[in-house]
Amino acid sequence: MKISRRWIDLALVLGVTAAARLLLLTSNSVSFHADEAVVGLMARHILQGARPTFFYGQAYMGSLDAWAVALGFGVVGESVLTIRLVQSVLYLLVVTVGWLVAWRISANRIVAGVAGLALAVPIANVALYTTATLGGYNETLLLGGLLLWLGYGVSQPHPLRLSEKMRGVGAHGGAPLPEDHGVREGLRPSPTRERTNYIVLWFLLGLIAGVGWWANGLIVVYALPVGLLVLYRVLRPQGDNPPGILQRAAPLLLALAGFIVGSAPWWWFDFTHNHAALATFLSNSQTGEFSGIGLPYMPPGQRALGLVVAGIPALVGMRFPWSATYFMLPVGVVVLVIYGMAVYRLLRGHNPLRPDGRGFVLGMLGLFMVVFVASTFGADPTGRYFVPLALPMGILLGTLAVGLWTQLSGRGRVLPVLLVALVIGYQAAGQWSAASTPPGLTTQFDPVSHIPNDDDDELIAFLTEHELYNGCTNYWVAFRLAFLSDETLQYSAALPYKSNLSYNAADNRYPPYAEATTNAANIAYITTNLPELDARLQTAFAERGLSYQQTQIGSFQVYYDFTPEMPLPCTRGE
Repeated sequence: MKISRRWIDLALVLGVTAAARLLLLTSNSVSFHADEAVVGLMARHILQGARPTFFYGQAYMGSLDAWAVALGFGVVGESVLTIRLVQSVLYLLVVTVGWLVAWRISANRIVAGVAGLALAVPIANVALYTTATLGGYNETLLLGGLLLWLGYGVSQPHPLRLSEKMRGVGAHGGAPLPEDHGVREGLRPSPTRERTNYIVLWFLLGLIAGVGWWANGLIVVYALPVGLLVLYRVLRPQGDNPPGILQRAAPLLLALAGFIVGSAPWWWFDFTHNHAALATFLSNSQTGEFSGIGLPYMPPGQRALGLVVAGIPALVGMRFPWSATYFMLPVGVVVLVIYGMAVYRLLRGHNPLRPDGRGFVLGMLGLFMVVFVASTFGADPTGRYFVPLALPMGILLGTLAVGLWTQLSGRGRVLPVLLVALVIGYQAAGQWSAASTPPGLTTQFDPVSHIPNDDDDELIAFLTEHELYNGCTNYWVAFRLAFLSDETLQYSAALPYKSNLSYNAADNRYPPYAEATTNAANIAYITTNLPELDARLQTAFAERGLSYQQTQIGSFQVYYDFTPEMPLPCTRGE
């Protein structure tokens, strides 16, 4: 049986993805921090019977990723490597769906191939947040891609169906569909089967959006353009005798029902926790047990400035989230110019996308910029919130490549090849540079809270040997120790980790660890990278007449063996 060339293209793209991810994993350059440890702990607790709705200690970012990791734990066993393997499998699915989206809106091997390769070897920012989980970025990319793929197809006046004979042109005219898009007339499903499929697809569209909303609010980056496209296509009259508006809007009710079902965990938690889930998106109004969780308020002008100075450079790989400097600035500027050319040509020049595809891609980019400046997301321009734009950026690069390829001939066609090679090569160079230069790829923005993993085993061995199973430390140490020690070490995250020694009680995200410390007969204090905190603790110990032992293990300062009594339980960051 002859295999279509486009499936060979996809297989090659996935091969490159797997190779790139394998190199990244074996480089041991992606550090393991508390946020990822919390996901691992949630997965472990799920296997033990727990059913968390959101990331521990907060009212957003659903537990979907923890469920995926729990599945990996059940199959392979509990380890940091298993977490990373689960994320790698998810990212292979992300690339697959991304390629399918590019193919659906272009029916062009060059566009799909370039978009796929741009995802296969992404910028360091995307590589980081799809390798070290913070609780749902891979799922957001995957569900968002499915939304784009399904939304573009199901909302067409003549929905994409395998039974349609559309080999010449798309449903609205425009870019041709692939040679093998149709099937033999004899395989055409019955009208009843087609109607059932149509209903299922609309419900599924809403269901995916709902699950995405529960998993991570960033799904709006995909849901907004899909929603606008759906409204535009469904509500506008089609043909000489169009159905009434109520009949045209009926599929939207199916999608709404699907959304309610998919997002049910979010709504249930919000209604039973004094609307804490909703308040999370309005961080300045948070109160109660989730007070202080979320991003701080920042004026729109500052958000816009952050978008230009930090966000857009991070989007094209010119800046790493953990660094204030620019990466290979001259080359990065060229890459930025290439994307600018792609936007201009798609707006004013050659359009290789199918009908509504141009507005779909550019609308996604434009709507993101508006949402970023208008919402609390704009308070963090470091780069993590730009991860969902990896797909439209890849498609954008693909439209530039196919446009130049069509326009030029002969040796001139080397130009689009060189431009694509330059962009993807720049992305690969960014990953290589980040992986080979301290601190590696890290989710930590502040060097003070970045704690290398080199001394974790030695610290765990020391604490276990001295039976220091409980105590007080900061968030970035407590949950890492808990996961790596199989929860033998249960420390209260009651110490500050910021240079100004400010503390948020919500850092104690899992109350049983704090309770274990309160009830423990023997505790230790563990600090990291904060001489000011060490000085404050030593003063407090001296004022109470306590003597103690002190040991330095890498970045960790351990205070233990207190006499004549234990310090007061650490419950308020003191």
